[in-house]
Amino acid sequence: MDVSKKIEEQRKLLEAGNPKIDISRACRIEDGIQRIQDEEELGLIRLFEKKAKNLSICFFVPASGSGSRMFSFLYDFLKAQGDQSSEELTQHFLNKIESFAFYNKLPQRLKDDIATGDFNFEELIEYLLEKEGLSFSNLPKGLIPFHSYGSFMITPIQEHLIQGYYLGGNECTFHFTINENYKTQILKNKEILEEFTGLKYNLDWSIQDPTTNSVAFNENLTPLEIDGKVVTRPSGHGALLHNLNSIDSDIVFIRNIDNIQHSDKSETSIRTRKLLGAKLIDFRESVKQILQGLEIDFEVTEKIDFLNHTFNLRLSDEQITDKEFMKSYLNRPMRICGMVVNEGQPGGGPFWVKNSNGIEQRQIIEKAQLSTQTDQLKLVTRSTHFNPNEIVCYLKDYKGNKFNLLDFANSEQYFVVKKKMNGQDITFIENPGLWNGGMANWLTLFYEIDAKCFSPVKTVLDLLKKPHLED
Repeated sequence: MDVSKKIEEQRKLLEAGNPKIDISRACRIEDGIQRIQDEEELGLIRLFEKKAKNLSICFFVPASGSGSRMFSFLYDFLKAQGDQSSEELTQHFLNKIESFAFYNKLPQRLKDDIATGDFNFEELIEYLLEKEGLSFSNLPKGLIPFHSYGSFMITPIQEHLIQGYYLGGNECTFHFTINENYKTQILKNKEILEEFTGLKYNLDWSIQDPTTNSVAFNENLTPLEIDGKVVTRPSGHGALLHNLNSIDSDIVFIRNIDNIQHSDKSETSIRTRKLLGAKLIDFRESVKQILQGLEIDFEVTEKIDFLNHTFNLRLSDEQITDKEFMKSYLNRPMRICGMVVNEGQPGGGPFWVKNSNGIEQRQIIEKAQLSTQTDQLKLVTRSTHFNPNEIVCYLKDYKGNKFNLLDFANSEQYFVVKKKMNGQDITFIENPGLWNGGMANWLTLFYEIDAKCFSPVKTVLDLLKKPHLED
């Protein structure tokens, strides 16, 4: 797109402000969120393991994010800007330094000083963070050692490869969206793991397309320029819809790079992903039979009614008997999203939202997208679950042709973002989130999953929690 045209289009969006979504109600158990019953599990796992042999499986992992935020309290400590809380966190970190996997990467001199208790806090922290040392403040989070296997250290990228293999076997592929500057290190991670495990991993990668970047605006909504060039910013994870759109696999599992457990603690997570995958396969096969029947004008009302009841689609009798409506409604990309009981975690949640045609759809909505009107806030308080970004998708139609995923996004669900850049306030547009507006018009199902499947590492101290420790 021409730069001047992009500037005008994005300025208009900024002037319009952050779009707000009116929700119908929060999704709850038996009203938008379903549970997999214990007696179903064995059959579903067998279904997945049988069907997966004839399906191409890909693990799509956004992995370009920097690890610097993991160590923010250490930065505050070094700059003497931290409050008592950051000092206490730093003291806890230093007291537990030997428990972290990356302790093994420290030079022997520092290890000896730590063993005696006679070491310089600032020197150790600088070695961990700065380029002269381990450079953790500059590395993508996916390249920071998270877990230990004896003396062997595992990064999140390697852990995703290990657990994906347990789930999809040696024919599955892994697609990481990365910072291209670290491509060599990522490929080296793969090679080291292959030597360690004796297995081969099919790793592919892509970068966030710079043409999807957004223009950075000053407070007066004029484009920020440096050396005569308009400054742009990455437009959020919603831009990765283009990357996802390039994948040709049947089933795609999506999970954030930092949400990965030590393999000793991964049994529940792997089983859950198989269960969600089986539910998706079952759902997709039912939809395929219906669309094939509609194509030849075969009577499938009973099948649609069963689908509607089994998967809680909430379609009306009028919609079920409207063949043209059902063709359009069912012939879309589909996804199943795991939802965790909310115990105060931040993040988006599952809600019922009416689309432009008045049809209720399940959507994942971020707090920033919600209206602040009293009636809407009351609906939010009834929310019981949140989105941990545990998603399994089917990206092909009932004839096996790839969907163009861009056709099913809602461009009106963008975000207005305010940040500082070089000490200056800037405003820019983020694309509709990958699993928010980016998938707004997909066929979507929500299933409750165990909280053990959600163990993100937002701060380095999260690595001291049980899901990240070796037995």
